[in-house]
Amino acid sequence: MKEAIRLLIVAVMMLTVSLNVNAQFKKKENNRVPDRFHMGIRGGYSQSTGDVSSIGFPHGGIGVDFQVAPIPLFLETGLYYMNKGQIDWDGEDEDHMGYVPLLLSYHINLAPNLFLQPFAGGIAGYLGTTENFEAAVRIGLGFNFGRLYANTGFDLGLIEHEKNINSYYGRSTKWTNYTAFVTIGFNWAGSR
Repeated sequence: MKEAIRLLIVAVMMLTVSLNVNAQFKKKENNRVPDRFHMGIRGGYSQSTGDVSSIGFPHGGIGVDFQVAPIPLFLETGLYYMNKGQIDWDGEDEDHMGYVPLLLSYHINLAPNLFLQPFAGGIAGYLGTTENFEAAVRIGLGFNFGRLYANTGFDLGLIEHEKNINSYYGRSTKWTNYTAFVTIGFNWAGSR
């Protein structure tokens, strides 16, 4: 039994070394290493869920990412504008937000200029209408083809908000913002 475990460990180590050498050879052969820095403009559509219904709204901003490890692991940030509103009991109540994301993404090479970029992290911002702080966990998937960039993802709100909907009876409603989004953009710095 011990010999079988040792043999399995040696086989796994040899396979790992072989795959690593093969990956390094392909990187040099096809120049499939992502640029270490990207910056560009982003725009898209977001859909916030609410208590009664939801609101679709355009969003956009400036995105930046840079490599933070020897592997293609990147830190993404930027400055964005998004709606985190909802349709409340008394009609539309849009709550516009300026926010900063702080995400980690891993750039997976699929073709010479095509990278798949799963990402996860958090966002923090300020809701202008209700004058509240907002924070959320963000997960999603990005695509980089040359200078073109696209992504889709979801924000899971961390803060519960409250609004009085009828001051006479003292009724209020509580909600947490959940938002789906799709984005397309152009990188003026970094082409892969």
